[in-house]
Amino acid sequence: MKKAELASQFVSQHQQQFQCPVCGGPIQSVIDQSLKCENDHSFDISKKGTLFMINAPVKTEYTDEMLRYRQQMLTAGFFKPMLERVVEHVKHGGIVLDAGCGEGTTTKWLAQQNANDAYVGLDISKPAINIAGSGAIKEPQPLFMVGDLAKLPFGDQQVTTIVNILSPANYQEFDRVLQPGGKLIKVIPNSQYLKELRALIYPEGEHATYDNSPVKDHFIAQYGKVDFTPVHYEFDLTPGLFKALFEMTPLTWRAADRKTDILQQGLTHITADFEIGIVTK
Repeated sequence: MKKAELASQFVSQHQQQFQCPVCGGPIQSVIDQSLKCENDHSFDISKKGTLFMINAPVKTEYTDEMLRYRQQMLTAGFFKPMLERVVEHVKHGGIVLDAGCGEGTTTKWLAQQNANDAYVGLDISKPAINIAGSGAIKEPQPLFMVGDLAKLPFGDQQVTTIVNILSPANYQEFDRVLQPGGKLIKVIPNSQYLKELRALIYPEGEHATYDNSPVKDHFIAQYGKVDFTPVHYEFDLTPGLFKALFEMTPLTWRAADRKTDILQQGLTHITADFEIGIVTK
């Protein structure tokens, strides 16, 4: 079965859980790889099996090149120990939304862990979703879509788990679509995340350290009680992976003029340091 057919089948099976992001109406039909809501807003499934469910393209700072370097780094397993902890908290048996999925590597890995879940990867970046839809079909194949966290294409209380990894959040929309008893799993970087790279680029000054308290405090303020799990490990780097790390992170944007020197200096390992916050609705 082709990717577009798989995506059409996915939406058909979960039609009642989707809604139009334009008007909020229910999806009325899924015919010939095209979705239509009750008010005739339509959304086509691409040959890659991806959906464009946003009013107009949004330009982001994440280029196709950056996203492909990110894919290289994550495919090499950089996030795997963290994802192994994330998947422990997924509530199974329904739609699992990877909100801010980037180029889809995390979504695909998570989907491989439990074939009974229906995984959807959503990101506002069209280049990211184009990459996510590329490559061979892996069963179970997630559904990838360009979408806005401020207007999620799901009905009220229709999502079982939301995974939000190193990405902006929209807690109002998360609360709207998450079913009672559902899980919100948010991963935020901790103070030692990429500390070796930070030391190379910013040996001093305001960017030399990182404090996650603004993000963490906002999360706690929204939900009151949040269970946090720290995840800390070191990841070995080859010269190729160090280049991929340098190219994939916004941390290096201010160091473009020193790129050649930094890449020559290199790193043999990098620290991964996260906090995983769990909320049950």
